[in-house]
Amino acid sequence: MTLDNNISILLRDLQFSDGGRYTCHVKNPKENNLEHNATIILQVVDELEEVDNTVTLIILAVVGGVIGLLILIMLLKKLITFILKKTQEKKKECLVSSSGNDNTENGLPGSKAEEKPPTKV
Repeated sequence: MTLDNNISILLRDLQFSDGGRYTCHVKNPKENNLEHNATIILQVVDELEEVDNTVTLIILAVVGGVIGLLILIMLLKKLITFILKKTQEKKKECLVSSSGNDNTENGLPGSKAEEKPPTKV
């Protein structure tokens, strides 16, 4: 069930003096006679003017497009920066893990070749 709060009233043969503030009072028996009211301002005009919104819509579309493009560029910049940062971190990890040389063949200090059993006293 949908509620439509849109009500239209067609008024004919109005005079300029009919313009003003009108309040509508309504009671609904299904709501225990709860009273609702709405106030509208009636403005009587000689002829309804149709407004051409084409220029406004074009301007809004261009502004919206530019804002959307700027957001897209900023997101792409963030993504590229993130990917480059992750790639550099992986390269650093590879450099660190490959630099741990096994010095047993070279006989360098700290190598396994130099390990001697503890001397007995």
